[in-house]
Parts: sequence; structure tokens; C-alpha cells
Amino acid sequence: MVTKILKLALSIMLLLAVSAACSQNEDNSAETSEEASSDSAESNGLSETPSQAENGEENGPARIAQNSEQRMMVYEANIDVETNNYDQFHQHLQEKMNQQDAHMVESNISKNEQGRRQGHIRIRVPQPNFEPLLTGVEEISSEVLSRNISGRDVTEEYVDLESRLQAKEKIESRLLTFLEQAEETEDLIKISQDLERVQSEIEVLKGKINYLENQSDFSTITVSIQETAAGANLNNSPGNIWEETKLAFINSLHYVGQFFSWLIVFFLGYSPFLALIAGVGLLFWLVRRKKKKSSS
Repeated sequence: MVTKILKLALSIMLLLAVSAACSQNEDNSAETSEEASSDSAESNGLSETPSQAENGEENGPARIAQNSEQRMMVYEANIDVETNNYDQFHQHLQEKMNQQDAHMVESNISKNEQGRRQGHIRIRVPQPNFEPLLTGVEEISSEVLSRNISGRDVTEEYVDLESRLQAKEKIESRLLTFLEQAEETEDLIKISQDLERVQSEIEVLKGKINYLENQSDFSTITVSIQETAAGANLNNSPGNIWEETKLAFINSLHYVGQFFSWLIVFFLGYSPFLALIAGVGLLFWLVRRKKKKSSS
């Protein structure tokens, strides 16, 4: 009896050992198959490492920034020139602007004590015509005193604004969907407030994008003009001299009238004080005259 029990126990232990060995072999084979499939995927180029994923993300905005043809540049130029005749220079400048599809956005002119005119003109010109117009300004000038050109790259700023705009537009679309599905009054009010805020942010982003597009499409040229002494003397023609003479005569009459007006105001306004001074002076004169008579 005892022998049969021992044989049964040994049989059970043997079965447990065989089942454990089989399960271990299955696990090893499964791991081997997974490693093989992973190696096969890597060999076929189907796997993506973290570095490749990061590179894929960088190929979005960074790809535009690295492409020179898509860079957005804002150019500005300041040029100081001299001219012998301001009117003639202004006429030629207008012709150059018409040729390059440019337009004037600001113009200031003044005259110094020597009669020479000075002007500042601000021009907006399409970017492809920036250099031709700048060269044209130099050609019609008597002398170029200084020239300064600056450029600003706004590509990354523009791409960032576009990305933010797309994100805001997606939020707007979702809020519109939620607004259609909302039934409670509180939900409608809350969604409407969020939608209004998002739409306001969208308008701000669109305004900034339009501003950058305009700045990059059109360049700015500021021209400072100084008229030389020769140009100032050209204005002294007989007609101009006669006009200046008439103006000087009118001004002199004006000054004379002002002088007599001042005299009238002075004597009428200070007449009591002047009468007192005149009385004291007359009394002093009479006393002095009486003394002279008595001494004689």
C-alpha cells in the first residue's frame, strides 16, 4: 500500500516537472519570435527611433526656415542726397516711383535761413523693385551723402503665427459643434463666451499675419533731400525777386501800423501817470524860471 502511494506521488511530480519545462520552452520561443519580427521590421525600415521622430517634427516649421526661397524678409533703406534743384529732383523722383509701382506715404519739406529747402520722403515699393528704385534715386541726385540698408527675417515669426492660427481655428470649429449640441442655457452661455474669446484671438493673429505679409511684400525707402546753395540761387529769378520785394513792403507797412498802434495804446493807457509827470515837470520849470528872473 505504501509502495503504491509513493509511486503515485513520483508520477505527479514527474508530470509537474514536464509541464513546467514545456511552458518555459513556449515562453522562450515567443520571445525569440518577437525579437525576430522586431529585427525584420528594423531591417525593412519600418521602425522609427526617437531621433527620427524628432527629426520628423523639425521638418515642419524648420523646413520652411531653412528654405531660402520661402524666407520672408522686411527691407528698409535710408538714403541722404543732395540736389541742385529740389523741384526738379521731386519731379524725377515721381517718375522713378511710377516706373517701379511705388507710392509715397509721407512727405515733409522745410526751408532754412539761407533759403535752401530740405525734405524727407517715405516711399513704399514692391520688394522686387526695391534695388532698382534705390539705384534710380542715386542717379537723379547730385551727390549721395549716406546710404543705409537693413533687412529683418520674419519667417519664423510668420510660421509661428500660422501654426497658432490653425490651432485656434480648430478650437473654434469644436466650439461651434458644441454650441449646436448644447441644450442647457448655462452651457450655451459658457460656450458662447469661449467662442467669442477664441474668435477675437483669431482676428488678432490674422491682423499680425497680414501685417507681416504687407511688410515683406513692400519695402520702405526714406529719402532725405538737401538743396545746395546753387539750387537756392536758382530761385532768385526776376519774378521771385519782385514777389519778395512786395512781401517786404507789405511787412514794413504792417510793422509801422503796429508801432503806431502801440503808441496810441501807451499814451491812452498811461495818460494819468503821464499827466502827473507832465505837471511835475511844468511846476519844476516854472520854479526854475522864477528863480532866474529874481536873480537877474
